[in-house]
Amino acid sequence: MTAATLKKKIKALVDSVSDAKALQRVYDLLGDTALDAGQAAMLKGRLDAAEADFKDGRSMGAAEARKRLKRSLKEFRRSPGPSASKRA
Repeated sequence: MTAATLKKKIKALVDSVSDAKALQRVYDLLGDTALDAGQAAMLKGRLDAAEADFKDGRSMGAAEARKRLKRSLKEFRRSPGPSASKRA
């Protein structure tokens, strides 16, 4: 499909929608999706830390990851919190 054809089809779909929430989601999706400087720096920092961990041999297999995740979820479910009733 050409760009012009896609634009026509997208416009027709948008014109057929009247729900404000749905239109807001489309607007957000098609709007500015670039990360702000703070988000980009945070993601770069996390990526650098993960790469350093991997290079230094600090990694785990799938079985270990599952075990840790299950343990963390159990602890989370046991811990009282403001939304403990919602988690049950």
